Amino acid sequence: MKVLFVYSNRVRDLLPAPPIGLSYVASATADAGHQVRFVDLLMSPSGMQQLRQELESFQPAVVAISVRNIDNVVHQRLKTHLDELGRQIAIIRENSQAHIVLGGPAISILGKQSLEHIEADFAILGEGEESFPELLSALSEKQPFASIAGLCYRHDGEIVESPGIRLPKFGPSGMERWIDWKIYERQGATWPIQCKRGCPLHCTYCTYPTIEGRAMRKRPPKEIVEEIRRVAATVNPRCFEFIDSVFNQPESYAIELCEEIIRSGLKVRLTTMGVNPRSMSKELLEVMKRAGFNSMMITPESASDRVLEQMRKGFTQDDVRRCAELVRESGIPSMWFFMLGSRGETRETANETVSFVEQHLNWKNCLPMFTTGIRILPGTELAGQARSDGYLRPDQDLAESIFYFSPQVSEGWLLRRVNKAIAKCPTVVHAAEDPSSSAVGGRIFSLMHLFGIAPPYWRFIPKFLSIPFIHNARKRQSVRIRAPHVSSTSSG
Repeated sequence: MKVLFVYSNRVRDLLPAPPIGLSYVASATADAGHQVRFVDLLMSPSGMQQLRQELESFQPAVVAISVRNIDNVVHQRLKTHLDELGRQIAIIRENSQAHIVLGGPAISILGKQSLEHIEADFAILGEGEESFPELLSALSEKQPFASIAGLCYRHDGEIVESPGIRLPKFGPSGMERWIDWKIYERQGATWPIQCKRGCPLHCTYCTYPTIEGRAMRKRPPKEIVEEIRRVAATVNPRCFEFIDSVFNQPESYAIELCEEIIRSGLKVRLTTMGVNPRSMSKELLEVMKRAGFNSMMITPESASDRVLEQMRKGFTQDDVRRCAELVRESGIPSMWFFMLGSRGETRETANETVSFVEQHLNWKNCLPMFTTGIRILPGTELAGQARSDGYLRPDQDLAESIFYFSPQVSEGWLLRRVNKAIAKCPTVVHAAEDPSSSAVGGRIFSLMHLFGIAPPYWRFIPKFLSIPFIHNARKRQSVRIRAPHVSSTSSG
């Protein structure tokens, strides 16, 4: 069959995210013998016009759309993505008779709700490398769909949903087959590598267990090294990024991977997201530096024991402090993520977290970032708690962008406290600012690329923010407080 894959993501906050998930499915589909084309709406200069042209010239039987996010989860700078997706689907309907199939993280989170909000024919939940080619076979042979894992479709006026599949093994994405990497790299992107799937942790707000399941499936480090070697030889990215939900869970696997990279003799630059403060040691940081890491993202979310316990993070403020000390000693640039306003948050606990940042994360290679308000996502423990608390209606539709704010502290107070931290510590940022997406930030990133500097470029933001006139200008401003979302919830 002729299959057109569409990467629908249009948002470049902080870093442009390459379509690794869609690449996995496109590669599996091409390997199954189907004719495949790929439209990347994130990096296409003509965007919707290219989509129209591909529909007209290729005349696909199926259009597969990857939906990365429901929204950007920043309450004070909210961008929702489903309306944009609706416009993309309208273009497909106007120019093609193809079946439309949805997939991607946002679709796995929404489940069968996705077909209630989006005018598509099918949705694939979970990992689609096997399920999507099975759907193509069923469509081609006019066979029933009931046995296809993770498939949602309409039948007799109802939406049928099947549980998503978790593949026991997976390999390289094959992304180099589908995208123009030079365009991504000019925007400061890093090449994504997935080492393992599944997250056994129990953070109340997190959707990773919904998307990937809790059972961890790890790739052999030698196989990962061979993928890096092949991509380095053919595409030559300036930096590779490990995108597992938690890089150092377990820590022994992260150390084994770094040691394999060192043994291989590869001279590459590496970064990672999702570093857990608990699973951090001097040994791990040392092998990360030797392997080629130039940065990392760390996700404590809070530095208050009371809030960390409510979030079920599995570590304490002491763990966060110890991690901060080790990372500072290592010299590896780091970005730290904190969320204010969660269940159980008070002025006391919020002040505890912000004060921790002021005292322990105020150094030149550190970029602490705050969000205020917790996006309540479908299927999370937080969503269940919010319903039990009466914060949400029992039938509340969480495709709508609704945020949790602790009733014990106001959004305005939290933002003012962050602004005080910004005035004291120039490298502190709020996600509503998003300095990387500004015109100035974009020009700086382009210059860094021109001079051959390896991404991720956020690691240079602390130096930029520490320039006195930049810091003074930010001190005179405040993070704009968005009016609270008005809905029919009892407390939202």
